[in-house]
Amino acid sequence: MEESVITYNVFHHVAWGTSISVYFWLVGVSTGSFIISSLGWVFGIERYKSIALTASITAVVILLLVPSLLIWDLGQPLRFLYLLLPSYWHATGPMSWGSTFIFFYSIAIIVYSYFVIVNNPFWAKMIGIISVVLAILLELYTGVVMQLNPGRFLNNTALTPFLFLTGAFISGIGVLILVLWIQNMLVAIKVEWTLIEEMAKYMMFGLVFDLFLLFLDFMQTLYGDHGQVIGHEVVLMGVFRFPYLWLEIIIGLLIPFFILVSPLKKFKAGILLAALLVAVGVYGMRVWWVMGGQYLQTFY
Repeated sequence: MEESVITYNVFHHVAWGTSISVYFWLVGVSTGSFIISSLGWVFGIERYKSIALTASITAVVILLLVPSLLIWDLGQPLRFLYLLLPSYWHATGPMSWGSTFIFFYSIAIIVYSYFVIVNNPFWAKMIGIISVVLAILLELYTGVVMQLNPGRFLNNTALTPFLFLTGAFISGIGVLILVLWIQNMLVAIKVEWTLIEEMAKYMMFGLVFDLFLLFLDFMQTLYGDHGQVIGHEVVLMGVFRFPYLWLEIIIGLLIPFFILVSPLKKFKAGILLAALLVAVGVYGMRVWWVMGGQYLQTFY
């Protein structure tokens, strides 16, 4: 009996911490930014071609930060090679697919950016289509990895991939709006503010859908089984109350939504503030989803 008590009271280190939360956030921003880049060259919306290169370069630069976080989190850095070797790759392993998606997505958006630079419409569109598919798959994969944790009540929901994809879309737009604002201050050729206002409108639609998904998830944790109810009370409204309630819901969703449906959206400062808050709020979602999901399993 004493041995079992000792065993069950061993302190377990958090498997995934801040580095993985930042990784999920960066991947989301990259894919969200790239989707905006594709509107011009892939989907034929001419007015978006003026920002396509900035959006794709933003996606590339942000994605280049990802490998260092993943390798650092492993503890034994050289183990990242395992997922790249055919002998270790397995079709039933979500992370095997994830490593494949992120590898080919990285190459695809770099090649796409090249064809945008040389103004080759045909290959920009062809590679862009492949890149869009890989971007969506990459973001859905991150959600699936979190979803397939039956012992982690907060993560184990089919809504996870859609929450991650929606968060990527709105955070990518938010960061890109800020990048374009900085670009306008530094270069002679300006991006029309009406285009940024249009992007902010897309971001607002994404906020509405994100709020809807979050409400469904909230209902599941509030009225679910015993584990889910404890997860809601102890984790979401307890230990991780700040990233969940304040960062994601209030700062990242409700305040930007209020700005974008009120007269404040007519002011540049209003749109820029909304973009910043959305980007910060989505990071809050990544924090509680990654670390909060492990809390009961790790410390109880």
